[in-house]
Amino acid sequence: MTIISMEGASAAGKTTTSAAFALRNDAFHILEVDSLWEKPEQEYPEWFFERQLDRWRLAVEKEQEQQVIVDIDLFQPFWYNWAFDFTLFNGQTLAFVEEFYRPLISEQKLGFPDKYFILYAPENRLRERKAGDSTRLRRGFELNLTFIEPQKRYFQELNEYCPGLVTFIESVSIEENVRRIESELPNVRSGHRYSMELFDFMVNWLKNNRAAELL
Repeated sequence: MTIISMEGASAAGKTTTSAAFALRNDAFHILEVDSLWEKPEQEYPEWFFERQLDRWRLAVEKEQEQQVIVDIDLFQPFWYNWAFDFTLFNGQTLAFVEEFYRPLISEQKLGFPDKYFILYAPENRLRERKAGDSTRLRRGFELNLTFIEPQKRYFQELNEYCPGLVTFIESVSIEENVRRIESELPNVRSGHRYSMELFDFMVNWLKNNRAAELL
């Protein structure tokens, strides 16, 4: 089967699209960390990373029977921290994140999805959706708007290195998003799932490029 991952800005439609795709295709939808686990009172730096590992284990287990769609990238700690110049989470460094992930990739305990789908929309549309959705608080919405361009560049670079890994979808409607995802699935490849070369490229590119300089 196939493991795909959904990413994009807040209010781009990630969760709704993932749920709609799962319903229409009998796929298993793995929610983001905050929707699956409650943070412990004494949260430690690696807690969030460990939950990504848990989500990957669930994805590999479920893909034996059905397609899997992962809501929010398992490697988010890399590019999200980078987008804010590693000033968040008590100054969590790239080396710190790499140290946790590297042995897991090497031992094939955590891997890249077979395909990324990145939803995007103009800022005014994102704001309209946020204002019209009373079911979610979307904490940090304004902050997250600032990572849109760095995130786009990061995933463009991943796709340059590993052609076909990423597809960008303008999020006009949930139905169209799902249709686009379905149309791309026959072309999905999984040879990069535990690629140390892809991992090294990702780390080195983040190390050698500052988000603020790419805007």
